[in-house]
This record gives sequence, structure tokens and C-alpha cells, in this order.
Amino acid sequence: MLDTRARADEPTVATYFHAWRRRQANDQAAEWLEERTAAGLAVAEAPPEIRDGVRIAIDKLLDGRDEEVEPALNDLWDLLAEYPGLRERFARLRIVADAIDFLKSAG
Repeated sequence: MLDTRARADEPTVATYFHAWRRRQANDQAAEWLEERTAAGLAVAEAPPEIRDGVRIAIDKLLDGRDEEVEPALNDLWDLLAEYPGLRERFARLRIVADAIDFLKSAG
């Protein structure tokens, strides 16, 4: 026979679980904001003549569809081809690293 009575710690476990989930969601939101801010600062460092194109490529990496990742990354590298220091800066951004990993895993 199964014991279906509530346990004394069930409300505590549920409360802990909800608090843990809320903390995880807050941490993820803060990380996402930090990533967007870092990308925005990098875009601001781009020379004016390529800044709009760089911003569009980064926006697609941040918010675009899966099929936009490879073209956006290629556009970004093309725009930064004459700026090796800036290209290195963008290569260190998490959003760019995530895009590269995504493309590697996709085949």
C-alpha cells in the first residue's frame, strides 16, 4: 500500500525549488544583458564606415533565426577583414563564440 500523505518537508522543497529556479532565471537574464552590453560596446568601437553593418551582423547573431547565423558571421568577418585588432576583439565575444560553436555542431 502506498503512503499518499503529505510529507512535512514538501512545502519547503517546493519553496526551495521555486527560489532556485527564480535565481537561475535571474542569473541567465543578467548574463544575457552582460553579453548584449559587451557586444554593443564592441560595435561602438567599429569605425563609422562599417559600424552599421557590424551592428546588423551582431543583432542577427543575438536575435536572428538559426539560418541567419552563418551569413551574419561571414558578414562580420568580411567587414572586419581590414581591422585585425577589432576582429580579435569580436572573436572574444561570447555571442560570436556561441555562433561558431553552433555552426560546428550543425555540421
